[in-house]
Amino acid sequence: MEIGHYEQKDLKNNLISTIQPGAFLGLSNLKRLDLSSNRIGCISEGIFQGLTNLIRLNVSGNIFSSLQFGVFDHLLSLKVIDFATEYLTCDCNMRWVLSWSKNQSIQISDKTLCIYPSTLHGKPVRNVRENQMRCEGAPELHTHQLIPSLRQVVFQGDRLPFQCTATYLDNSTHILWHHNHALVQGDERSGIILEESLIHDCTFITSELILSNIHVSASGEWECTLSTAQGNVSKKVEIVVLETSASYCPAERVTNNRGDFRWPRTLAGITAYQSCLQYPFTSGNGGPGMEKQAWRRCDRTGHWEEGDYSHCLYTNDITRVLYTFVLMPINASNALTLAHQLRVYTAEAANFSDMMDVIYVSQMIEKFTGYVDQIKQLTDVIVEMASNMMLVDDHVLWMAQIEDKACTSIVHSLERIAGYTLSTDSQHVAVNSRNIAFEAYLIKPESYTGLSCTAFQKHEVMLGGRTPRQERYSEPLADQQLKFRCTTGRPNISLASFHVKNSIALASIQLPPGLFSSPAHPHLSSTKCKLQLLAFRNGKLFCSTGNSSHLADDGKRRSVATPVIYSGTHGCGVNNLTEPAVLSLRHLGEGTDRMAAYWDFDVLAGYGGWRAEGCQLVGLELNVTTVSCRHLNNVAVLMELSNFPRESQSPTEVLHPVIYTCTAILLLCLFATIITYIVNHSAIHISRKCWHMLLNLCFHIAMTSAVFAGGITLTNYLVICQAVGIILHYSSLSTLLWMAVMARVIYKEAMWKAPQQQEGEAPLPAPRPMLRFYLIAGGIPLIICGITAAVNIHNYRDHDSYCWLACRPSIGAFYVPMAFILLITWIYFLCAGISLQGQAKNLKEMPRSLETPPRLGGSSNLLSDSGSISVTLNSGPNSAEADGVYSVGVQFWALMITHFLYITLWAFGATAVSQRWFLLKVVFSCLYGVTAIVLGLFIFVHHCGRRRDVQSSWFACCPSYRNALPMQAYVHPGVGVEDGSQVFIGCSPEAAHSVKSSSSPSSTNSAPGSCKLNNLQVALGQAESNPLPTPSYEDPEPPSSKSVPTPRYANNLHGRNRHHKSRTKQYREGKHQRLKALRGPSSEHPASESGSFHNSLSESYQSSRNSPLNNRHQGLLPNLDSALTQSDLSDGGGSSSHQAADVGRAQRRSTSRDNLRHQGNTVDKETKRRSFPLNVANQNGGLKGSKYDINLASADSTAGMRTGLWKSETTV
Repeated sequence: MEIGHYEQKDLKNNLISTIQPGAFLGLSNLKRLDLSSNRIGCISEGIFQGLTNLIRLNVSGNIFSSLQFGVFDHLLSLKVIDFATEYLTCDCNMRWVLSWSKNQSIQISDKTLCIYPSTLHGKPVRNVRENQMRCEGAPELHTHQLIPSLRQVVFQGDRLPFQCTATYLDNSTHILWHHNHALVQGDERSGIILEESLIHDCTFITSELILSNIHVSASGEWECTLSTAQGNVSKKVEIVVLETSASYCPAERVTNNRGDFRWPRTLAGITAYQSCLQYPFTSGNGGPGMEKQAWRRCDRTGHWEEGDYSHCLYTNDITRVLYTFVLMPINASNALTLAHQLRVYTAEAANFSDMMDVIYVSQMIEKFTGYVDQIKQLTDVIVEMASNMMLVDDHVLWMAQIEDKACTSIVHSLERIAGYTLSTDSQHVAVNSRNIAFEAYLIKPESYTGLSCTAFQKHEVMLGGRTPRQERYSEPLADQQLKFRCTTGRPNISLASFHVKNSIALASIQLPPGLFSSPAHPHLSSTKCKLQLLAFRNGKLFCSTGNSSHLADDGKRRSVATPVIYSGTHGCGVNNLTEPAVLSLRHLGEGTDRMAAYWDFDVLAGYGGWRAEGCQLVGLELNVTTVSCRHLNNVAVLMELSNFPRESQSPTEVLHPVIYTCTAILLLCLFATIITYIVNHSAIHISRKCWHMLLNLCFHIAMTSAVFAGGITLTNYLVICQAVGIILHYSSLSTLLWMAVMARVIYKEAMWKAPQQQEGEAPLPAPRPMLRFYLIAGGIPLIICGITAAVNIHNYRDHDSYCWLACRPSIGAFYVPMAFILLITWIYFLCAGISLQGQAKNLKEMPRSLETPPRLGGSSNLLSDSGSISVTLNSGPNSAEADGVYSVGVQFWALMITHFLYITLWAFGATAVSQRWFLLKVVFSCLYGVTAIVLGLFIFVHHCGRRRDVQSSWFACCPSYRNALPMQAYVHPGVGVEDGSQVFIGCSPEAAHSVKSSSSPSSTNSAPGSCKLNNLQVALGQAESNPLPTPSYEDPEPPSSKSVPTPRYANNLHGRNRHHKSRTKQYREGKHQRLKALRGPSSEHPASESGSFHNSLSESYQSSRNSPLNNRHQGLLPNLDSALTQSDLSDGGGSSSHQAADVGRAQRRSTSRDNLRHQGNTVDKETKRRSFPLNVANQNGGLKGSKYDINLASADSTAGMRTGLWKSETTV
């Protein structure tokens, strides 16, 4: 078949790149042509000539991006076409395809999709409208690359080639090269070789640049720019050329308002990049393509240049929020809402630490000012925000003025407000704020007769013992605002004679009557003028930033020492006055070299400065300066302020003398108690826990009262006053906490019940250490005071007359914790009182027959007139008590009295210093004094004067008293004798401890001779203190084991704790056992483990409480009345000690109830076997008529004397 008769031709996948015009001539019968998946980039007009019968054409999968107009005009029979490519761009150059397909009824395949631009990506061409195919902005290229694409570091003299490839759009497409934004031309002598651009398949354009001999000057950015009729697109790469001796920039850390950046050691000429968000394990350098990065360049000399951190967000929350306000669009509908929101943030302007905070607020104020004429309420908000900005630190304001003239912008905005707010409907506007007062009038010049205005403020805010620097820490209260008071005419106004209750005049201005009668402006009489007045409490918004040595402040040697008063007109053009305006300004501090000046915004390159032309001083007083000026502007008085100004101009206030006198008495009583308990702590019968709590309570009460009386009024000294406030805060809370701890201890003692401890059980655990009380009573107040001081140290000096917490911080830092502590303390008091009342009621209702005989206790004297033996047993009815003298009830009432006296003392003292009326101050001072004396005397008398152990310690200092002092028997506090305690006669507690702590006979024998043990004397003392009750013939029910309480673990006085396990041994019934017990040791009972017959003997005896001689049936017991001599009572030291050990072990025994069956017979036998050769002269009875009557047949103790080998021993 001839080629001209082909109806279908398939030429796909043949890598065809170019088709010449007329290539298909002679194929008139061809109906289908497939040229897909080739590399055809140019489809020019004329290549489809001769295909008049072609119905279907497929040119998809090639590399062209656009089609020339009229390229398919020769295809007269075409019905279906597919020209989808991966670069197809549906822009304005493709609009003709839509109209052509519509006019010729040609179907565009569904597979033909738009790839570019991105807005039409993936959309079928036949569904796109013509108005969507636009050519706007820079073209979107499917190909644009620069090789190399990353930063290159080369050495001087190297060769570096560049290649730039981009999409070829049309004949207007060219590639240009730039170096540091300068056009590059080929120059082989300079080592720059620029090749001709090449066009590939009508689709790509390529340009090549070669740097053959790189010089140091080649460092920088090299840019490949694709220039088209639609726009330009460029690619950049950075080149760093190093010399042979390259230097480095050192590692450096930079912290600013954008974050914390650590710049690594970087080669000279290199630009380092840091991510705005610092994450661990990330590289310090990054490419410029990374988002949100900061960059910094290391110059050729090895020094860091200023970095660019503008892409990073602010780290401070306030700055970030204010920056968000700046980015918000403002209009008349949302201006007032945004202004109120911004005012909330400026209320904390005292905490602004970044100059950008001030800059952003100033920009917002300037924007809001433009809407004042539409929204009158914006005036109040703008003035208040400007007033809040005067709370910012001076240095932050100064930096903001240097950076963006922020302070000047705020003042300008305030000066323009009157021009927007005043109108025929609103002829007077007044706004008051903490630091700025605003007043504006709409005046008719022909009726103007002069105006005098005075700026005043509440007395508590100004000149109340504070420096101007301290003023910024005061909170803006509603009744402490700066205000104007104006009158017409020219009255004689003096700041000293200003009469407004509790107020002080700060400044005044008198405008002359001829203010508007200027000959240069005769037309003013027929117009209305707007007059505006502003009063700034200080000059913080007038920052002098440049070289002002030729100005009024003389190079910042002088500073603004008075308020600043502004006066100005709008719509009148009043400048120079024929008659000067007179201003009186009160000084904010002490200084010298006064000078009147006004603020000129035009000097120092627009930053502003103080000038003295036209203003002069006309009156000088101690605290007030009078100035006259012939122009309206911001006027103030400059002075050379002292570097160390006085804290206050008033002397220190002195409290009433009764406070100092009574506080001294209180301190004397408290320190006497503290010293007594420290020096004589071993002789005072009080537990270690109570000893610590009492001393800490007295010390903190003394600290509170001493600091209160000595420093509460030292407001003239800032640091000392803050220290006084902190100490009072700490000591007050700590004292209350120590009382709460003591209340808890008393509550635990009152609620204590003896635990049921069986044989073989482990002893009770030792008490927890005292450290927990110190952590509670001392640590909690320390934490509260530390947090309060760390938040704002100025919270501790916010009063004029006394040093204490500010009102608002004191609520959470003192009064709430104090109320909580008092609540806990009173709960403990209530529970302890109820418990003690219940115990007292139970004791009264207990039947007589069921009462337990009292334990060995009290004090009894034996057989002596002078120098006799005195047996003293310190053991109360409750072995758990921590005090050996006072019961739990007495301790409870003593603590309650101390608690309420201290609270009353604190309340009277606080009221006395806060009262302003002299009579009330005297009354509460006297009440404070009475309470202080009562509190001090009560603590001293109760804890020292009424205690016998303290009295003995005091009298022991006297030698005559110490020689006449009778011997005392010492028992460990809190341990009953019947529980196995040993009694020591005529020795100190330390000696008693040393003897008791030894368990072996040898150690017992080595006890000092002056410390003797005599259990018989103990028995006699118990017999005297507990006489025989009336005989009862009824057989009461034997007491059960539950009625005998187990002794609770008690604190040793000196911190030595002992645990005694139950060593009770049950003996079997039988007569021979009782006979052996009465006869003593035999061959069946050899010596004990220690080899002592005495120990062996004591082991064979039963407890004296359950012995036949200690029977509770009093009618069966004979009354043994015998007289004892002192020589018989004084056993040998060794035997006494051994006997004491035996008795201690014997008293821990228990016997069975069956041993009581033959009590009468045993008593008779025992009586016959006993002999008492104590006093021959009185063998027939006791010492009748003498000082002492001794009954040996006590209910709880019976003495038995042995003869023969053991005749010198005594057992109980």
